Amino acid sequence: QAQAQEQVPFVASRTAQRELPKLLTMLRSILLLSLPALSQAEAVLSVFGHKVPDTDAISAAVVYAWELNSRNIPATAYRLGELNPETAYVLKTLDVLVPPLFGTLEPKAKVAIVDTNNPAELPEGIDKAKIHSIIDHHKLNGLTNSEPLEMDLRPLCSAGSVLYARAKARNVRPPRQIAGLMLSSILSDSLEFRSPTTTDLDKVYAQELAEIAGLDLHKHAEAMLEAKAQIDHLSAEELVMMDTKIFKIGGKKLRISVLETTKPAAPLAKQAALVEAQKKLVEKEKLDDVIFFVVDILNEAATFISASASATKLVERAWKVKVGKDGTVVLPGVLSRKKQMIPALEAAAQGGDEL
Repeated sequence: QAQAQEQVPFVASRTAQRELPKLLTMLRSILLLSLPALSQAEAVLSVFGHKVPDTDAISAAVVYAWELNSRNIPATAYRLGELNPETAYVLKTLDVLVPPLFGTLEPKAKVAIVDTNNPAELPEGIDKAKIHSIIDHHKLNGLTNSEPLEMDLRPLCSAGSVLYARAKARNVRPPRQIAGLMLSSILSDSLEFRSPTTTDLDKVYAQELAEIAGLDLHKHAEAMLEAKAQIDHLSAEELVMMDTKIFKIGGKKLRISVLETTKPAAPLAKQAALVEAQKKLVEKEKLDDVIFFVVDILNEAATFISASASATKLVERAWKVKVGKDGTVVLPGVLSRKKQMIPALEAAAQGGDEL
């Protein structure tokens, strides 16, 4: 029997040799018929988050590229800007390579989007791209597409949370680095669960991911917050642009910027420079206003720094407060741009006389 088994490969090879001409002809026909499909299948998806990327945008791009590749959909993660100090710390700690900077978006390029669906935050020409899918945790914000696509938008605190939910639904345990990125997304966007965007599910996911990643959740969060506070080397314009998004509110183009820190005294001491930086941005980008907040993470309050009379009026109406003669006002309990700042500003812009 052993001898017979040893002869099987030899017999099989002789049979294959006799049938080889027929097999080659058949394979040639299949290849010719499949070339268009193969060409389309080989197109690699470019995965990216929003401009001025934060930890969630970068981490989610890497994680979603991992998911797509695990589903046999070729994908590469990219970034749409430079890393902030917190994100740089996260990638270094987890030993994850920095995604390459995305170049020009060609028409009909295949892309997948994470952590945004706002066209103002995406590359020019996104309306002409072939969007494969969007993974996000924000409200619908004006992005249109000519073809059906996969969308997964959930009311969780981060895109990382959504991606972990997707992995759990597929019964897939993420590798250590991927779990670390998902955890970092949750901790960053929730400010270690301080933000009102945090859900009970986010907390459960964070605990599970910390165990998979082999990280102490609180120590990792503290180290991220400390890295976020390292801003002494940044210019006033870099501080205003470190975490910023453009919105159409009340028919006006506003850049809403947030500087989250555990050490607010440092940026607040640069108020004059921050005001000047806002004014330059308005002129440079043809904005109607920049609305800038310094968020004190530990004391859970935001300080608004005004650079114009119209910005002052909008904030006063939104929170029913009076901006001081120094151009600032503290807003207790205000931490989240998504859940607190934008809704309040939109409501203020819709009511009353023209701003």
